[in-house]
Amino acid sequence: MFGVLTTCYLFLGGAGAGALVVLAALEAANARRRFAYPPRVISRVERAFALPDEFFVRAWPLCFVTMALGVLCLLFDLGRPDRLLNLVMSPAPSAIAVGAYALAAALVCAGAFALTELLDGPRVKPTALFVASALGAAAGLVALAYTGVLLQGLASVLFWQTPLLPLLFSLSSLSCGVACAFMGAVFVEARRPFARPLARLARVDGVLIVLEALCLVVYLVWGLSAEGTAPAAKALIAGDLRWLFWGGVVAGGLVGPFVLERFLTHGNSRTQLLWIAALLAAGGLALRFALTGAAAYDVTQMPEALFGLMME
Repeated sequence: MFGVLTTCYLFLGGAGAGALVVLAALEAANARRRFAYPPRVISRVERAFALPDEFFVRAWPLCFVTMALGVLCLLFDLGRPDRLLNLVMSPAPSAIAVGAYALAAALVCAGAFALTELLDGPRVKPTALFVASALGAAAGLVALAYTGVLLQGLASVLFWQTPLLPLLFSLSSLSCGVACAFMGAVFVEARRPFARPLARLARVDGVLIVLEALCLVVYLVWGLSAEGTAPAAKALIAGDLRWLFWGGVVAGGLVGPFVLERFLTHGNSRTQLLWIAALLAAGGLALRFALTGAAAYDVTQMPEALFGLMME
């Protein structure tokens, strides 16, 4: 049903938006330390997630490039960019139009942050940075949720007709956003060690992975509970997609990163973070390919099964 470009957009757009949310939160936690005089009172959050300036110099361009590649995949898949422009300019509100606006806003926010860092960190008022971070995080949340809402809005596939799908994609996108932060941190050469903030970020990602796993289990149980959605769920668990699901999604995207994050050490953190980021990204990509591929096994895509179901 979906081509490679569309599936890559679902991954890159979600990962970029997730990175925008994660980096905007980290930016807000470091705003007073980076762009104001040293505050007299430092909050626990500011102390826990204190990161060097070079981290943001590396991470923000990576976030922007990821999201921009997602937009390019969407444009190339449409074939005619004017179709997206007509959609955005349409006066009729729709979930797709809201998602397109959110994606554009998220791309602008990520580009603004990346440009600020590339200009060698011009002085910015912490208040303005807090507002920009809040706007960026809001746009990122809507954009990453939209990647799941896009599938849920297609009535032709019963297996996608559940709010669990946008929730699953949102959790996966946030986890991929953490992977983007880890990837940026790998290339930071700071005099002072900053492994502890990254370890705390790994704990946050551990919570996201657990929530994503629980959501995936509930989603599959829901799929198996109905005759119309059972073939797609079975294709993931024990059918043609089982290797992609169990190897790529479960082992590579959930279990592997979760275990590595629990054993994150200070001496070898760079190599570990690189592996964690790679597994999180690969797992997020595998999840999109698995769920879009499961549509081919939905009862609505198999006339003979649909006919047999109607005859009962």
